Amino acid sequence: MKSKTSYFNKTIFFKNITHFWPIWLMFLVWNVFIVPFMIYNDSLQYKYFTDLTQKELEMRKSMDILEVVSIYCHPAILFIFSVMAVMAVFSYLYNSRTTNAMHSFPVTRKELFFTNFISGLLFLILPETVGFLFGILVGAVCGYTSMNYLLLGLLYAFGISFVLYSFTVLIAMFTGQLMAIPIFAVILNFLYVGCKMLFCTLMSQISFGISLGFQSGKLDVLSPLYYLCSRVTINYGPGGVPIGMNGGKVIAVYAVAAVFCVVGAYLIYKVRNLETAGSLISIWWICPIFRWGAAVCGGGIFSIIFSALLNFSSSKAVFASAVASAIVFGTVFFFAAQMFLEKGFRVFKKKRLVECGVFLFVFVGLYISIEVDLFGIERKIPEASAVEKAYIEDYVPVGGTDLDTINQIIHIHEQIVGSKKEFEDYAAESQEVYYLGIKYKMKNGSSLERYYPIPWQEEMMTEQDSVAYQVIQITTSPKVYWKELFGKKKQNIKATYAEIDLYDEKTGE
Repeated sequence: MKSKTSYFNKTIFFKNITHFWPIWLMFLVWNVFIVPFMIYNDSLQYKYFTDLTQKELEMRKSMDILEVVSIYCHPAILFIFSVMAVMAVFSYLYNSRTTNAMHSFPVTRKELFFTNFISGLLFLILPETVGFLFGILVGAVCGYTSMNYLLLGLLYAFGISFVLYSFTVLIAMFTGQLMAIPIFAVILNFLYVGCKMLFCTLMSQISFGISLGFQSGKLDVLSPLYYLCSRVTINYGPGGVPIGMNGGKVIAVYAVAAVFCVVGAYLIYKVRNLETAGSLISIWWICPIFRWGAAVCGGGIFSIIFSALLNFSSSKAVFASAVASAIVFGTVFFFAAQMFLEKGFRVFKKKRLVECGVFLFVFVGLYISIEVDLFGIERKIPEASAVEKAYIEDYVPVGGTDLDTINQIIHIHEQIVGSKKEFEDYAAESQEVYYLGIKYKMKNGSSLERYYPIPWQEEMMTEQDSVAYQVIQITTSPKVYWKELFGKKKQNIKATYAEIDLYDEKTGE
């Protein structure tokens, strides 16, 4: 009697192995090429390096192995094959005829899911293992001793493959179209950092003093592929000596999260409606998220591009053009997303029009909140006690770590922020503008950067209350020049030569 708790079906497993053999064979060839062949190819160069000491030789060979490992377990490569494996073993879900046929067999959904999940995962793990074993063999023959790095690379490859494969399986459960899997996989693996970059660009365009800058943060972990690519790297010790690989803890944390992805994917599969085969989204409550997400990303990107092309000098005109184009393009992408969902053009229904109106209200509200600085980002000025170093961007950075200099720069910053409307209006009407950069390095390791257009007329340079005067005072002080030329420490310097150039405004010489 067949067990009701079975999680595995041999027939389906062997069908996957034999039917989708080009995928695992392709990955096998890749691993056999990348590990043993690269090790052998690297070993050939040592025929010509006869003057190396034993220590230098060992360091070079360690570097060879680590470079091979960094390619062998590179997240981008493993992501491509993970997506291919998922698309293969779950391909029956995306055609009405095949999905009905598979689910008419005397197997439970539990057996189907876990058998296909294990099959696809083995498409990755087995070739990686074979590549590792061949690498060990070739490395030993060629005189390499740092095989512990290759073992570490194998563990990294297993972990990254499991993470990316599990996440892709979860994504595959949300869609009813096969070719949507790689598209959604790429989007969701970069969604957070993409939205952060979009927000930073929008802030730099319509906010006062916010520069176009993208800094990594802890929440970048929400973009798995991006985060893994930036964290799984070769670790170098003193003198540039390779000592291992970074990223082990990150992979371990992701692996735990991947278990929840597998559980979530299985629970979705259990209740998945077979009639959604061929639909872009197979879960009904994902549809509004898809519409709003497409509208926010599409509307935001094209509003930035459109308002940048208009190249208005007035901050009010820039904001107005950004909002107007956001409304137009947001609406276009909202209904374009609905067309993909319904696979037709009859999308302008009362319910969708109301939903689009609500979306535009929220979307425009976001733009307005940035313009009025609802989040306080424009007004953010650090406390002097939290600043390690403050400086002004001139021809060379001018500033310091002493409290007086920090307070002086903070005072200039406060005056600029308090004169926002005046400076923005002046920059729109006059070309006598100086773009001033203010940067802070905080004691907690973070940084803060701002760039402001400030009035730079000749008469302002003698007004002690003006920003221009204060900037000139701090950037032209003899103490600052001395520090920039000769360093912070006082030195006994004797001048042996001096030269002065005079400029005649009348003759131009």
